[in-house]
Amino acid sequence: MRKVCLVGDPEVGKTCLVRKFVIDKFDDSYIMTMGAKVMKKETKIEIDGKEHDVNLMLWDVMGQKHFRIIESVAFEHVSGAIVVCDLTRKPTAENIDYWIEAVTNISGDIPLVILANKNDLVDEIEYGEELLAEIAAKHNANFYITSAKTGEGIEDAFAELAKLSIAKSFD
Repeated sequence: MRKVCLVGDPEVGKTCLVRKFVIDKFDDSYIMTMGAKVMKKETKIEIDGKEHDVNLMLWDVMGQKHFRIIESVAFEHVSGAIVVCDLTRKPTAENIDYWIEAVTNISGDIPLVILANKNDLVDEIEYGEELLAEIAAKHNANFYITSAKTGEGIEDAFAELAKLSIAKSFD
């Protein structure tokens, strides 16, 4: 079982991304996550031409900053983290550094994947791949443009993190 945390500011779509990945459902009504929600999914990934079953325990952590009690439990023994920002709100990308520091201060050097969510809201997008590439490079991470509504990029992003966490366990 690989424990994966999803972190990021409130309302970036963490819960929607997990729901879309695990049960292929989308609901855009916002209900703030209190603490953390945990869902599980078994998925298949390919590494070097071989298919592997991977069990993911996905921790959807509340987006409020400075809840150290929750962070200390949620971020302990993590195999990887998905850091989510909202393409329609540039400050959520600027806060990626905070979330990565919060996770890695507890979990150490873990694989990271950045998801820039809400790509379906084309007319509201405030920034693009240039900023994301800069942030991702600073943290040695990959980034994906996603939409919890359409499903764009979600499977690839979770598969990437699963592969990275397996590779890390062999280091």
